[in-house]
Amino acid sequence: MKKIIWVIVSSVAVVFLMYHFSVQSENKRLENALAVQYSNQLTSASEKLTKLTESVDQTMLFTDKEALDQPLEDVWRISSDIRNSISSLPISHDTSTVWMNYLNRLGNGASQVKNGQVPIEEWQKNMVSARENLQALSDQWAFTNKDGGNKDFIVTAFVQNKLDKSGEKNWKSLGNSVKAYTESDFPMTASETDQQKKKDLQHIQDIEITLDDAKEKFVKLFPEFKDAKIHITESSQDAPYPFYHIEFHKGIRIGYADLTKKGGHILSFLLERPFDKTTITAQQMKDKSAEYMKTFGFTDTEMVEYRENSIAWHLSFARKDENNDALIYADGIQLKIAKDNGELLGLNAMEYIQKEKIVKQEIVPLDKDELFSSNFFIEEERLAYVENKQLQQRLAYQVLARNDTVGTYKIYIDTENHEILHADKLP
Repeated sequence: MKKIIWVIVSSVAVVFLMYHFSVQSENKRLENALAVQYSNQLTSASEKLTKLTESVDQTMLFTDKEALDQPLEDVWRISSDIRNSISSLPISHDTSTVWMNYLNRLGNGASQVKNGQVPIEEWQKNMVSARENLQALSDQWAFTNKDGGNKDFIVTAFVQNKLDKSGEKNWKSLGNSVKAYTESDFPMTASETDQQKKKDLQHIQDIEITLDDAKEKFVKLFPEFKDAKIHITESSQDAPYPFYHIEFHKGIRIGYADLTKKGGHILSFLLERPFDKTTITAQQMKDKSAEYMKTFGFTDTEMVEYRENSIAWHLSFARKDENNDALIYADGIQLKIAKDNGELLGLNAMEYIQKEKIVKQEIVPLDKDELFSSNFFIEEERLAYVENKQLQQRLAYQVLARNDTVGTYKIYIDTENHEILHADKLP
């Protein structure tokens, strides 16, 4: 009899342990899922706060009503998005209430300015301190998410906080919530194609060159590789445009180049080799790049940006319009120059060869005093072609404006209708 009782007790214990282990495993899986959910929400809120601060800064740029329309709309929309993010997190009620009320007032204020109920001057005056408050919010988010979404910290700060208030009975409802968050009822769709495919370079009217011509052209452009082993192939039949692909090898250097079949225009160049520890100066880099651009015949360009890493300088050039010297950013060229001796490591002239079709556009004088707020100083102004929302190339005033509070902005304003095409904050 005792043996039977012992067997029964043992069986019950085993079943209980198995059940306990199963519950613990299920709880741990749910805990991990919740940690992922809250970490994603924290990251999303942090990104939105950064965008909100940038939008507030843009509302301080202008006094013109039309120019302010989009930034004010962004402040209203993004502040509402952040309130939704905060409401979905199990943070303290007092903290949540303070943040929600502040963001609500900010969004409503932007809406009132947009509708003409509040003067823009009053809004811009208040936004000087509002920027500091938004930065404080960002700092709090950064502290809350200080471990970069570390699971243990998220579980301690959020998951357990939620469970302690809700009790074990809410495990099921929490599980359903996580399931709804992590699963989708809709299938994954295929990636959409780009709005603008590579062009066929039909505008090139030059005659086609032969394979031997391509080799001769390559050696003329890069005489240092005249003794290299060179192998040339033609592009495939389904390529968007016909070109010659050149592979070359000389000593420790190996590289590639592409030339268009029509006219032998250089599309790209890439060189690989070991690097020394010496470093050329920034001025030497600029002088070298000017030599390369002249050699390739890209004399109608201007350097618009350059940056560096441990082994190379990366430079960007834009074509200048022959009529007004406006920069055409879409007709760009990128160079890569070795940091140790200035040797050309890479070139991409695809956009330059494709060449945008520029439409003649009226240039209406810009009244900067009417457009910009009084505390912004214009440091530089020139003309440039940039895309509008309809992906059309528009001639624009490129204005560099600085304010000691919000920083420096590069702003593109349509020369014909004075629409704000882009307003980018510089680092």
